[in-house]
Amino acid sequence: MTLERNKVFSRVYRAVMRLALMLLLLVFASCSTVKSKRVSSAVTEAGIESARELEGMANLLEQPVAVVNSVANQSIRLLRTGERYSKKGQNDDAAGSFLRAAVESRDLLIVRKAIPGSEAERALLTLHNSSLARFAEVWGVYPRKSVPESYHLINGNERYEIRLDPASDFPANFFDEAISSEAVKGRGVKHIGRAGLGAPLVGIRYKTPEREEEMANFLPKGLHMPITLTITETRKVGKGEARRTLVSLAIHDPTKRDRVLIKGRSIPLAANFSAPVLIMASGENEHLMGLFGFLNARRHAKDSGIYLLEPYDPDRIPLLLSHGLISAPLIWREIVPELMSETDIARRYQILAFRYPTSYAIAESGELQRNELEKLREHYDPDGNDPLSRNMVVAGHSMGGVLSNMLITDFDTRIWREISDRPFEVVAADWPNKEAASGLLFFNYDEATQRAVFFSTPHRGANMANSSLAGALSQLAKMPKNVLLGTANFVTKGSRDGLKYQSKARKLTSVQSLRPDSPLLLAMDKSPKKPGVYYHSIIGDRGKGDTPESSDGVVDYWSSHLDGAESELIVPTDHRSYKDPGAVKELKRILRLHAGL
Repeated sequence: MTLERNKVFSRVYRAVMRLALMLLLLVFASCSTVKSKRVSSAVTEAGIESARELEGMANLLEQPVAVVNSVANQSIRLLRTGERYSKKGQNDDAAGSFLRAAVESRDLLIVRKAIPGSEAERALLTLHNSSLARFAEVWGVYPRKSVPESYHLINGNERYEIRLDPASDFPANFFDEAISSEAVKGRGVKHIGRAGLGAPLVGIRYKTPEREEEMANFLPKGLHMPITLTITETRKVGKGEARRTLVSLAIHDPTKRDRVLIKGRSIPLAANFSAPVLIMASGENEHLMGLFGFLNARRHAKDSGIYLLEPYDPDRIPLLLSHGLISAPLIWREIVPELMSETDIARRYQILAFRYPTSYAIAESGELQRNELEKLREHYDPDGNDPLSRNMVVAGHSMGGVLSNMLITDFDTRIWREISDRPFEVVAADWPNKEAASGLLFFNYDEATQRAVFFSTPHRGANMANSSLAGALSQLAKMPKNVLLGTANFVTKGSRDGLKYQSKARKLTSVQSLRPDSPLLLAMDKSPKKPGVYYHSIIGDRGKGDTPESSDGVVDYWSSHLDGAESELIVPTDHRSYKDPGAVKELKRILRLHAGL
C-alpha cells in the first residue's frame, strides 16, 4: 500500500511540476520573443523624404538649383514608379526605376562638395542608398546575375548594362536573396550599424539538398550575413541605339572592409550588422528554446552541433561561443553584431556557436563538443594548418563556461579518481557500456584552444543545483538512451562496487553535474591548465560591490573566481554578465590582445 501511495504521489508531483512549467512558458512566451517583419516600402519612403530635403540644399552642394531640384524630383518620380512596378510583380521595370535613381543620385554625390557629415551629404547618401537597396531587393530574387555575363535594363530613354566588379567580395549568384537591412523592422536585437555609402543588405544563402555538404555546419535557416552593395563605376559606352550606361556593382563584406573609394575620396562603407540576426532569430524566445532544449533533450539532440555564422575562412581565428544551462545560442544575438561591427576584430576572427541539449550531464556535453570540433576540423581543415586546428579562442556563459574550461584543462585520470580509488579496468570490467564510459572520463585538452573567456561560470558548482526544485526539474528531462548509458548509468546505481561517488537521482543530468560535489568539477578544480593557455573571468556582483562575498544571484564568487586568470572583471550585473556593456568591452579587449591588435 505504501509503495502504491508513493507512486500516486510521484505522478501527482510530476503533473504539478509540468503545470507550473506550462505557466512559466506562458509568461516567457509573452515577452522576450524576437520579432521582425519586412517593410520594403519604408525604404522607398526614406529615399523620397531625402529627395524632398535635397530640394532646399543646392547651396550646400555647391550646385545650381536647377540641377539639384531636377535630380530630387526625378528621384521621387522614379522611386514611386519603381514601387508601383514592384507591387505588380513587374520586376524588370521596378529594377530599372530604382537603378536609375541610384545612378543619378550617385552622379550628384560625385561632383558635390558638401561638408562631410552635413545634412546635405546625409540626405544625398540616404537617397542613393535607399534607391540602390530597393534595386537589390527586386533584382536579388532572380538567378540571372551570372558572371561574366552582363544584364541589360531599360528605363525611359536610358539603357543600363549591369556587371559585377572583379573587386566584389562575393560572386553575383552566391546569395539567393537580398533584403534591405533598413526594411527589417522588429524588436529583440539592438541596432548596430554604420552610416556611409552603399546599400546595407542581408545576404541569404539557403540550405538546399544540393548544398547539403557545403552547408552542413550552418543553422537550419541557412546563412544570413551583412553585406553592402555599391556602384563602383558608371560610364557611357557604345554609340547610337547601342549607347548605354555601364554600371559596375560590388558586393562587399562590411566586416572586412569599412571604407570605399569614390573618385579618389575615401568614404565609410554603410552597414547594418543587426538585421541578419533579427531575421534569423525572428519568432524565437531564448527562454523557451532553453527550456524545451533542456526538457526534451531526446528531440533536440539532432539540432546539436557547432554552427558557422559566416562562410568558413581558413585565415581567421575561430571564436567559439557556448551557452549555458536552460539556454540557447540566441543569447549571443547582440554580442555577434557588436563584434562584427569592429572591423579590426572582424577581420581577424570568425564566430562559431555551440548548441547542445543542456540537460545532458556535463561530461556528455563536453564529449559532444569535442566530437563536433573534430568533425569540423575534418571537414574544413583536414591538414591541420588553419587557426581552427592551431589557434582558437573559446568563450562560454555559465555551464558553457565549464565546457570551455574543459577544453583547456589537463584532467589526466583525476575525474575517475573522484569516483573510485580502484583502477577503472577492474571496476568496469563487466560494464556493458565500458567503452562509452571511458570516453567520458579520460580525454585530452584541446590542442588548438589558446585562450578562454568565462562569463559567470560555476567552476566549482552552484548551491542552487542542490535545491529540491532543481532536482525535480532535472528528472522531467527526456534523455536519449545512448546518453542514459553513459555517465548516468555508472554513477546512479548504488549496486556498483568500487564507486565512492553515487548520485541518488534516478538519472544524472546537468543539474547533478553542477553540484559542488560533482566529480568532474572537483577534478577540474584540482587539475592544471594546459601549458601556455590564457584565461579570463567576467563575473557579476549585482551591483552590490561586495566581492569576494559576492554572487550574481546564481553563482557565488568562490565558484566563479579562478586563480591564475590573466584578468578578472567584476561587472554590476546579475548572472547574465555577457549582456553588460563593460563585459562586452572587456571581451573586445581580450580579442584584440590575443590577435596582437
